[in-house]
Amino acid sequence: MSKFFLLIIAVLLILPQDALHARDSKIYGRVFIPVIKKKKRTFRGRVYRNRLASRRRGRLPVSEKKRSAFSDLIVLAYPLSFKPKLKPLKKARMLQKNAEFRPRVLPVTPGTPVAFINLDRFYHNVFSITPGARFDIGRRPTGVAVTEKIYKTGEVKLFCDIHSQMNATILCVNTPYFTRVNKNGVFLFKNLPAGRYRLEAYHPDLGTVSEIITVKDDDDQRIDFNLNR
Repeated sequence: MSKFFLLIIAVLLILPQDALHARDSKIYGRVFIPVIKKKKRTFRGRVYRNRLASRRRGRLPVSEKKRSAFSDLIVLAYPLSFKPKLKPLKKARMLQKNAEFRPRVLPVTPGTPVAFINLDRFYHNVFSITPGARFDIGRRPTGVAVTEKIYKTGEVKLFCDIHSQMNATILCVNTPYFTRVNKNGVFLFKNLPAGRYRLEAYHPDLGTVSEIITVKDDDDQRIDFNLNR
């Protein structure tokens, strides 16, 4: 037997069983939601905004793009049959732009440093009063980034002390498997490790719906969720 074939056999013996075949499983589907009416903006703290505003300080910039109705939807896969390896995300950002938080829902894993960056021409003062995750970054001008590490799992609610209409959620989860839906509400997970999962669709205003699934290698499944209540 040649040295080449002996080397191939040795490599196969030391590889994990999962590595002996390619995984190309796909878990996909669509999330259906009701039409959400956008809340009317109200503003306070004009004295803070005006210190950094231009001469047209009486107006707020027009949004560059109309936000999709599905922008705030996150689909998560929680392993039930094994414990996943969890690491803090290397980078997560919560922007303040056009007097809005972007994104409005930010999924992270425990210990992730989240940078709060003001991209507006006026002040913002981001804070959280969520028990176990209380902080207040203070009044921050354009371009300033302040970082807070998020350890508490669950919803961490964010507000701006200057602009009462601003709100957002940091969703800190004990799973590395999560994804956003596209503009049509469609989501896709590729190559999830085989096992049982609780698949969950989350929206900060509409709550959550979930379903237990079993993922197998080389398997495609479609799971749809309906948040119309």
